[in-house]
Amino acid sequence: MLKAMVFYGLSALVAASSAAKASDFCDTYSVVPGDTLRLISERYYGSREYSPILFEANASTIGENPNSIEIGMELSIPCRENIQIPQPTAFLALVSPVPEATQTVEPRFLAKAGETPFINHDSSGIIPDILGAALRAGGYQDSLSIARPNGISDVLQISIEPNALLSFPWTMPDCGDAASLSPQSIYMCNNYTFSNPLYEITLGIFTPADSPLATAQTARSFAGKTICVPQFHTADLLGQNGIAETSATIVLSPDFRSCLAGLETGNYDAMLADYQSFGSIVSPDSQLTDIPAFAQITTLHAVAYSQNPAAIEVLKMANAGLKEILISGEWFGIVNQHLSN
Repeated sequence: MLKAMVFYGLSALVAASSAAKASDFCDTYSVVPGDTLRLISERYYGSREYSPILFEANASTIGENPNSIEIGMELSIPCRENIQIPQPTAFLALVSPVPEATQTVEPRFLAKAGETPFINHDSSGIIPDILGAALRAGGYQDSLSIARPNGISDVLQISIEPNALLSFPWTMPDCGDAASLSPQSIYMCNNYTFSNPLYEITLGIFTPADSPLATAQTARSFAGKTICVPQFHTADLLGQNGIAETSATIVLSPDFRSCLAGLETGNYDAMLADYQSFGSIVSPDSQLTDIPAFAQITTLHAVAYSQNPAAIEVLKMANAGLKEILISGEWFGIVNQHLSN
């Protein structure tokens, strides 16, 4: 089963190791998409620094790697002073979209964090421009008030609130092939409705040019290797090519630059990225190269939480407007303008 890899602070492990031997349990918790031990620690103990307590209490369940937890994994929560037992509805992906306070908040769109050729830190970019044009053509008359949560977990949590309309950009999972999908993509398939394609990209795996992986042809070449996946993407490409079924370690990183830094220091053997982002961020004289055998074309989409009627209606507007701007040529104009910059 493809594991959701998370960063785990070694300093926190040292700092809290002496307190990690609690024998009494006050609660059990089922891991959901976006969870990390540090986030679970914060919810129960008020601080992420106590996450080693959770690992030590659940080492037999989690395994030898404290950086890996699986969706659906049942964790025992050790008792400690001032522990808080949160309600299940407070957790990611289980939050009921009914808080009255959000009912009056301005409708908003959510964009995934990080800077890529598709969306900049200031929320400009080719995808916001295409989606904005499609919505206007489809009859949506309000402005695109775009929020930029810090991480994928925040995007997913906020996206189920009533005032959240669409989030973007997401690659389209092959929802009919759950065996090859990452836990995040399975969750997306089950809970979200995808727009028609907004833009086409090419995904690939990149590695130092002098690495044996540079000429890899099969998944077996990645056995024992560490692969970084920036949170802008999912690990689906690795599952579809059988790499996730090897002994490769898959690490989710906050952004492209974190993966690149890890490649340069040797912490990672390879990284997953789209060619467009890689080409815009990596200098031309870089000693990194793609692994041609694993290139794959995919598309970017906006998504609506399937249980939010307002979001679904806006998604329909976007789809209708997208057809209009393709016919009128506005889509091509937006793309050409961005490609020429």
